[in-house]
Parts: sequence; C-alpha cells; structure tokens
Amino acid sequence: MKFLGELDEASLGRTQRCNRRLTDRNRLQAIRDTQLMDTPQEEAFDRLARLAAQLLDVPLTIMSLVDADRQFFKADFGLPSPFKETRTLPIDASLCRYTLEGEPIISSNAPADPFLKFHPSTGPWGIVALIVLPLINPDGHVLGTFCCIQPTVREWSSRDLTVMKELTESIMTEINLRDQVQKLKAEQNLRETFVAALTHDLRTPLTASKLSVQLLGRRHADLPSVQTSVARVSASLDRAERMIQNLLDASRIKAGKRVALELVECDLHAVTAQALDELAAVYPERFVLKAEGLFQMKADPLGLRRIVENLASNAAKYGAPGTPIEVRLERNGSQVMLQVRNQGTPIAADELQTIFEPFHRTRSATESAEKGWGLGLPLVRGLAESHGGKATVTSSAEEGTCFTITLPLDATSQQRLSA
Repeated sequence: MKFLGELDEASLGRTQRCNRRLTDRNRLQAIRDTQLMDTPQEEAFDRLARLAAQLLDVPLTIMSLVDADRQFFKADFGLPSPFKETRTLPIDASLCRYTLEGEPIISSNAPADPFLKFHPSTGPWGIVALIVLPLINPDGHVLGTFCCIQPTVREWSSRDLTVMKELTESIMTEINLRDQVQKLKAEQNLRETFVAALTHDLRTPLTASKLSVQLLGRRHADLPSVQTSVARVSASLDRAERMIQNLLDASRIKAGKRVALELVECDLHAVTAQALDELAAVYPERFVLKAEGLFQMKADPLGLRRIVENLASNAAKYGAPGTPIEVRLERNGSQVMLQVRNQGTPIAADELQTIFEPFHRTRSATESAEKGWGLGLPLVRGLAESHGGKATVTSSAEEGTCFTITLPLDATSQQRLSA
C-alpha cells in the first residue's frame, strides 16, 4: 500500500520486512490451522476484549487475524460500523500487518509518529493512541494482533502495557489449547483407524488358522497325539483372539468410550468359579473362593469373566509365589462386590494413581519376567464402569494388594444411559 508521505529509512525497512512475512506459506498455514478465520464471534475471545476495554478505559479493543488478503476481526469491544457487520478490512488498509516481524506498535500520539502519521487508516479510524501487540504462536509465526485504541493523546503506563501483554498471552493460550485439542483428536482418530485395521487384518489369518486346525482334528480324530497338538494350537489361537479384543477395547477406553456389553441374566458366583477352575490348571492350589448369598445379576457374563480372569491371573503372576489368593463375593442391597486379594510386595503409592491407565505397567511388573501390554487393569475398570460400577485398589505390606470391583445387580439402566 502507499503511505501518504515519505517514510524514513527505519520505517521503510519495517514495511518491507513485514510485507515479505505477509505471504509466508508457513505463517498462512498456521492461521488456517487455528480454524478461526471467518468464524462467528466467541465469548472466550470477546470476554478478553471487554476486559481490556474496562481495565484500560478505552473505547475500542480488537483481536484480529491477518492473512495475505485481509484482516479479520475475530473479537472486539466497540467496533464501529460498517466493520462491526463485515468484520473484515482489506489488507492494504491494515495497520496490523506491520507487526508480522513480531514487533508491537505502540504510540501515544499517532499523528505525530514518524511512521504512523503517514498511514491512511489513522485519520478515518480516529486512531490517536494505540497499543498493537502481535499474536505469536509457539513456532514464531504472527497470526494477528490484539490492540486497544484511544481517539485522544494518551501516555500509556507500564500497567497499561502489562495488562495488554497478559491478555494477549491469554488469547494465545486459548488458541494453543485449541490447537492441542485438535491434534489430540486427530491422533485419536488415527489410532482408532490403525487399531481397527490392525485387528481386522489379524483376525482374518486367525480365523483361517482355526478352521484349518479344526479340520485337522476331525481328519485325525483317532490319533491322540494330533488331538493334543490341535488342542494346544486352538488354545493359543483363542488367546491371540482375546488379545485382539483386549486391544480393541483398550482403544475404546482410551478414547473415552464404554466397552460394549451383552446383558443377560447370569450368576456371578458361577462365572467366577468357572474362571478360577480354568486358571487353576496354570496356577494350581492358589485360589480360595469365598462367597455368601445369591449373586444373580443382569450383566454381561463374558465381561464378568474377563474381570475375574485379569484380576486373578495378575494376582498369581505378581503376588508372592505359593501364597493363597483370596477371591471374595459379597452382596450389599442392589450391588455386588468382587474382591481379589494377594500377598507380596505392595504397589507403590504413586503408581496406585495410574494403575488403571491403558498401557501402564507398574515398576514391579516391568522388572518381572512376566510379559504384558498393560491392558488388563484398564479393561477391568472399563468393564466395571460399562456396567455402572467402579474399580478400586489398595495395597500395603500388612494387608496385601486388594482390587475391589463394585457392580449393580442390574446394569440395564447404565447401558441405556451410555447408548
């Protein structure tokens, strides 16, 4: 744009440097990434514009974004017509474009300023005193400005400058937080897509392998050695399938979603006893089941089984070798409680806070010979919460480590709420 007079060398150099920044592709991409251009006013930003006007006692404050073609007014206090309606200003009429090097524009008397006095917007806008601070993102790109304007001469105090700087930082904090949220959502979508694709691709060969093993078993039904091998391979394939389901469910839990359940009438006592009987083949003479009363529930029996299996197998793997593992069922009104307690080295207090987080493993688990993904306990909590219950843990040298699962007798209402 043409100034209404000849600029001195310093002012001319500033305009040239900022003009080069105006069309910088990385800067323009950073503005697009904010997703704020051409969007309606938002209270989060308008509140800061109002606050600046009140604290500095000025009639006009504006938050702008400056791209290659125009200045867009995202938030304001006291913006006059027609700009109040159009919310844009052609780039040739923009004063804010001259902050694109990261330098503010601060003046107590623009008509007397060697740079500002020649800018054609100062007269029509009634700009006399002004503070224009650049909005700079973490990569150093200037997205726009936050400014306050006074139509009379005013000496800005250090307090005035501090207020504007702090509010400008608040604007950038809001923008940066939104950027992080957008990146997290993109990462979450990518992770979910990856996990879905991975598990789909894994299940296809698993299904083919299971069919082949079953066919082999039928063809050689009279050979005990073949049947033993078929059973061993089938069990391994079933375990791999459960691991895939665990990965899918862990991904859902990490995304803040509930695990899908199939609710039917079932008996928690029977489910628990069957799960412990099967685990006893791997960990003989370890589990002691204590149950009193009836435990008929409206729940997902497979989900209940996964809770018992994960807690009981963890207790066997990481508890003191050879010590009994107590599994207790109790009923209290409309709720049931499942507890799994083992003896051994207690879990550190700081790790109790994160033990149910996906892919987290305690130090003792990491240092042990037992391998794992850190999915078992997050699944336990996810399954409990999907039923409308909760999972907690306590651990001490005196009392041992005790995981407690509290569940409603009827999870129907919870499933209706989360549907």
